[in-house]
Amino acid sequence: MSWPWENKAAVDERFHAQHPTAFTVTRSDSWSGHGFNVTSFGGGNAAVMEVKTAHLGNNNLRSLLLCDAASHDPLVSVEERRFGVAGQRRWEAFKGRDTRGKDRLFAVVDRTRFFQLGNTVHVFLEGNATGERVPDFVVRGSYYLGTMTVSRGNDDDGGGGGGGGFVAQIRNESGLWASLLGENRYSLWIKPGVDQAFLIALTVILDQMHSPRYDNSATTPRQSHQN
Repeated sequence: MSWPWENKAAVDERFHAQHPTAFTVTRSDSWSGHGFNVTSFGGGNAAVMEVKTAHLGNNNLRSLLLCDAASHDPLVSVEERRFGVAGQRRWEAFKGRDTRGKDRLFAVVDRTRFFQLGNTVHVFLEGNATGERVPDFVVRGSYYLGTMTVSRGNDDDGGGGGGGGFVAQIRNESGLWASLLGENRYSLWIKPGVDQAFLIALTVILDQMHSPRYDNSATTPRQSHQN
């Protein structure tokens, strides 16, 4: 299987480094919705991205917008989708503010099975030729115990990771009390040559996959920046 995002940026060249990088992704919920700040470990913890609630749609499905921290330009939209009778949680990511499918970048599907120890999440890049049978990336580990790894996934059985290669680690640094208050913090470590914006968006999606659903009557969504 080829990797269309290898050696090129999926979102923006600014987020495609040829050296190892590390970020802190911090969530803090408020009356205005979900909010995330993304800072770099280098450069005095400089802000890289901000993530704001765009809206809660039908059935309280969530939508968030990742923006450049300096310009507030929209970079990636991520949206929760309803996915079949099996109840698998599914999110999709789109370039910029588009959520109509024309500029879809990837889909993220929770493949964790009942009674499975740990979590398994599959990522399918737009253009995946297998009909979402074989993932392009696999996230494995334990969200609640702290660490999940992202690997290229090319196993025929969909298990992922077999020879695909480790590309990033996402570690939940928050304690139980902080998580209950909605103040999660993640450390994101990325190997060279992998799109940072893709992995930051994936970190946000993993957080939301494991967060309780919010009722429209209890949450007033934060409005995203306008161009």
